[in-house]
Amino acid sequence: MSYDALAESVRLLGGAPPASHTRLSRRVRHLPLAVDRDGDVAVTMFLRRGVSGVPLLETHSLERTDGGWRPLGGGGGPGHQATEARPRLADLGSPAVGYGGGGTARTSTGRLRRPARWVWWAELRVAEEAAVLRVDDRLVPVAAHGCAVVVWTRRPPRVTALDPAGAVVGPIPIRPAGYRTGR
Repeated sequence: MSYDALAESVRLLGGAPPASHTRLSRRVRHLPLAVDRDGDVAVTMFLRRGVSGVPLLETHSLERTDGGWRPLGGGGGPGHQATEARPRLADLGSPAVGYGGGGTARTSTGRLRRPARWVWWAELRVAEEAAVLRVDDRLVPVAAHGCAVVVWTRRPPRVTALDPAGAVVGPIPIRPAGYRTGR
């Protein structure tokens, strides 16, 4: 049985904590992993047990409207990386590495139906030494499993990893989905 992605996303946005582990089973078929909110947009990340027990990572983008949160879209793929032990900074070579991301169009408003604005996100695997991400002027806690998401609407934000005491671990470069280096 699948989970209600919107209801579970709203729970995360309402303050429910992400899971601290990534163990799926026949009884535990999905786990909330991460959430980030920037004003009236948000992204949530879940780990789901696939048909044959294979872990799948799913990301959902949302927009806040007068009626509450509404889903815009999202993406998914293999989730094996999320079930592995959290990497150390020395092994990653960076406070975090991006392993996915995406973007969805926002709702068009007004009679003229202006071109849709976009919601972008990056999926991160964060080093064991980092406890919090400073994303521009907001703080995004990182759960014990080390999976995190970062959301934005205009430009990729400045992201810095912080240790449990608040000291800087280092910067994390964020690039829009589809961005390629060397071209």
